[in-house]
Amino acid sequence: MLRRACAIAAALVLCFAMTPRGQTRTVKALVGGTLVDGNGSKPIQNSVVIIDGERVRAVGQVGSLAAPAGAEVISTEGMTVLPGLWDMHVHMQIVGHADYDHWDKTYPPAFESIIFPASAKQLLLAGVTSARDLGGPLDVSISTRDRINAGKIPGPTMYVSGPFIESPQARGGEGRRHQADRSG
Repeated sequence: MLRRACAIAAALVLCFAMTPRGQTRTVKALVGGTLVDGNGSKPIQNSVVIIDGERVRAVGQVGSLAAPAGAEVISTEGMTVLPGLWDMHVHMQIVGHADYDHWDKTYPPAFESIIFPASAKQLLLAGVTSARDLGGPLDVSISTRDRINAGKIPGPTMYVSGPFIESPQARGGEGRRHQADRSG
C-alpha cells in the first residue's frame, strides 16, 4: 500500500513538473563557485545560480540568495561557473588528428556511429554548448546535429556547413571537400 501511494505521489509530482515541451522541469542551484557572467562584470565569489528548466532564473551570493525548496543543490566550490562557450571552428570528423591522409582513408566508416558522437560529447564536456562544424561530410554532420537536437546523443547545439568547396587542384579530404570548376 505504501509503495503504491509513493508511486502515485511520484506520478503527481512528475505531472506538475512537466514543461510545455513535455520534458521534466527541474530546478538546480549551483552554489559556492566564482561566477564569471560573460558580460564583463567583476566575478562573483560564493555565487548562487538558480536554474529552472533550461533558464537561469536568479543569480546572487551565498547568504543573500537561497536555493529554492526542493532544488537539486550542486556544489561549485573551488570552481569557476561561466556561460557555455562557443567554438566557431570545429571539424568533428578529425577529433584532433593531424595525419589527414591516414584519417581520411581509415575512419569514415566510423564517423556516424563513433567519431562524430565522441567529438560532440568532448565539446560538451569542455564547456562548449554551441559549435560550428566546417568542412565535414554533410550527411553525417546533419545526422549528428539532428540526433543531438532529439536528445539521442549528448552534444552542443551544432551549426553545420557541409564540405569545403575548393578548386580542382585541392586533394584529399574524401567527403569533406567538393571540387568547383570555374571553367563553366
